[in-house]
Amino acid sequence: MDIIKPRSDFIIVKDYFTPAQAAKWLEFILKKGEDPIRGFSHPNLKPNRFHKTPKYPVRHYMCMGLYWNPLDYSYHSVIPSHDVKPWPISSSLRELSSTVLTQFFNWKDFCPETALINFYDSSSSMGLHVDKDEEDHESPVVGLSFGSTCRFFFENEEGDITDIQIPGNSLYIFGRQARLMRHGVGTIYTKTLSPGSDAYLKNKERLSITIRQVYH
Repeated sequence: MDIIKPRSDFIIVKDYFTPAQAAKWLEFILKKGEDPIRGFSHPNLKPNRFHKTPKYPVRHYMCMGLYWNPLDYSYHSVIPSHDVKPWPISSSLRELSSTVLTQFFNWKDFCPETALINFYDSSSSMGLHVDKDEEDHESPVVGLSFGSTCRFFFENEEGDITDIQIPGNSLYIFGRQARLMRHGVGTIYTKTLSPGSDAYLKNKERLSITIRQVYH
């Protein structure tokens, strides 16, 4: 386990998960993703004034707890296209977020309300953006990263964009001053698949889970 602090209120804990733990998490998430309604999907986005042919940037995504809808950039208690509630946030994700925030970020009373799960393949990337769709802009975002290493771009305290690599089996947290930093994810390094992932990410993909507090 290696703790890195690229800027204030942003930490990365490399190799936080053992291979066995990573395999268990991947098995759990990918099983949920098989559900035809609540599982992984790729939304058909409508043209808007910013993009003539918008496309959700990752191969598949899924939500637990509140559903974040990329069509209107807001949270819903149900999946709008089916009027069905998403999977609930599991007790294991709740316990994990509470544990790591106490251990690494000195943050208590975190209330997980949504978990956004993105599935990246070798052609996926996420452009620079700010996570501002939540009403709470101080509570941290807890990220889990499995599979291949990604290049994570972020805004430093001088306002410049720099980058750092986040390997699989790692977690990252940003909140407080870093909560509204610009950040993005470059294409993955497919020769860096983390131990424990081979049986689940056969094409050397990356799976990320970001746990967030939205309202409270």
